[in-house]
Amino acid sequence: MPDPVPSAPITLVLPDGQTIERVRLYEREQLDSGLWMYRIGVPLWQTAVGGGVEAAEYSTWVTAEQLRPLSGVDLGGIPARPRTRTTSGPVRWSWRLDARTHGRPVMVHAEGCTAATDRAHPLGTMQALDVLARPGATACRVCDAAEALLPILAHGQVDEAGPDVVA
Repeated sequence: MPDPVPSAPITLVLPDGQTIERVRLYEREQLDSGLWMYRIGVPLWQTAVGGGVEAAEYSTWVTAEQLRPLSGVDLGGIPARPRTRTTSGPVRWSWRLDARTHGRPVMVHAEGCTAATDRAHPLGTMQALDVLARPGATACRVCDAAEALLPILAHGQVDEAGPDVVA
């Protein structure tokens, strides 16, 4: 019986240069910036209800630099969603200004995030990174703000302490 979700094995390159062979590639999507992102599934273990462990798959998006094709594997059947010229402009960021009134920290959201309040103000990417570099600032995990901005902020920094990520 064919796999109901098209996928293909591919090699994942970790930040330290190690590789994980045969993770699953599920789809490709082009961002408004033109960058292609790839959704992969990495086989792992998770704690089972009642104790013990069970097989699980961690799904995430990576760039082409983090993947290597396997010899003889055809990736042509993997769904790809290229952007068209009619696609809206690049995503802008918003951060919460209601921290003082509700006791919540300043938070950066992607434009259109359902967790953002009506008090959120639009910011450019560099402004959002500046906000996240401040003590107590957080990045939203409901939208893509944490996944998109925190790696940029942490790139090249020796100090592992950084902005919090909240759900």
